[in-house]
Amino acid sequence: MIFWVAGLIVLIFLVLRNKEVLCPSNVVFGSYFLYLVFPSILFYVLEWLNWTYVLPWGKTNDWSKISDEAILSFGYVFTLFFFFTRFLEVILKRGSAEDLFLQYRVNPALLFVFALLVFLGGTYFFQVTGGADAWFGNYSETYLGNKKGFGLINFLLIMSSNFLAFVLGFYWRTQRRVNWLLVVSVIVVLIFCAYIQGVKSRIFYFTIFFSIPWLSAMSFTLKKGVFIFLGFVFAFSFAMYFRSNGFYSTPEMLLEYFLSYFNTIFLHDIILRDMPPDFFLTVSYPFNKWMTFVGVPSDEYLHDISRWLTSIYYPSQWFDESATQQWPIETELYLNYGSYVFWVVPIFIYSVFICGLYSLRYRMGPVFLFMFVSELLLFLSMFRGSMLQWIELFNLLFYGVLLLCSRLLFVRCKHEER
Repeated sequence: MIFWVAGLIVLIFLVLRNKEVLCPSNVVFGSYFLYLVFPSILFYVLEWLNWTYVLPWGKTNDWSKISDEAILSFGYVFTLFFFFTRFLEVILKRGSAEDLFLQYRVNPALLFVFALLVFLGGTYFFQVTGGADAWFGNYSETYLGNKKGFGLINFLLIMSSNFLAFVLGFYWRTQRRVNWLLVVSVIVVLIFCAYIQGVKSRIFYFTIFFSIPWLSAMSFTLKKGVFIFLGFVFAFSFAMYFRSNGFYSTPEMLLEYFLSYFNTIFLHDIILRDMPPDFFLTVSYPFNKWMTFVGVPSDEYLHDISRWLTSIYYPSQWFDESATQQWPIETELYLNYGSYVFWVVPIFIYSVFICGLYSLRYRMGPVFLFMFVSELLLFLSMFRGSMLQWIELFNLLFYGVLLLCSRLLFVRCKHEER
């Protein structure tokens, strides 16, 4: 069954793929390739080689034992999301990246002011979370434990630094004469923000946001897709080596780790075995989190479906380490929308939302392009969580502030400047 579903996913993508790099349908395929196609093929290749597992826990996920229902549910959700997003991309496609880059320029003075504000905010966060002694003395403990109670400023720093990386890329792409002192100053601020926000993930996000002006105009080919995948594998392996303090020190260990990391279908299979389908069982969880901001208390494990299920199936991981396993979107659909036929409704609604931003990304100014890519990355993470994430409320508020300030930072070109 797994080979039929994996083959169908690849075939649908090859026949109908969007040749733009940044589009919802490519994100749908990328997610299912990473969490279904790639690990299942890797597992059976290792089985064919009679692989001797070198990690202490041996073979943790056996793809040959996955239920047909779990495999078919993944194939079903992929098909719905891919066809909805691909259809909407075709009928909603408007404008071009080049038109946007011809119409707008970045105000260099305000870019410097914005970078300075981000730096001042980062400096404040640096001090209130321990200062130099904590950050330089014990980075891991400070990063993991000292941010509690400063979630709002941490969120603002993350979004602001993402936007700063985007504006820098837009400036570099559209400015005829680049001010290198300004560029270096912004890069220094981004390096500082990456240090206090998590080096590995922030460098990845900054690279994506800085590269948006070039990625937007890039044509997607299979050759480029292979290079993107190989680059991801290399970056992932590099990050895991440092994240594990050198534990995953050999190619064999890193290869096996892919099998244990991309495990969402196994988690979904547990729920299919232990719980019946239900209606609106966890839909209220994001609202529980939002209500805490107005003084209504609730347990943290009831703020997210993966937190709740981790507290049930991996209690020591949640209560002792505050860590979570990540259940897939199929689990949320199963526990909240009952019969498979009803899954069509929330999937279509979300597809309309993300493709609506896709249609506006070049027509409504640079901020909408940033908003689209931000939501596209959230769309990618949604496949390991829930459609309505509590952070979305703050994202929308942040976008509103950006739209109010965008006319100052981005200026329309006069006809002779185009």
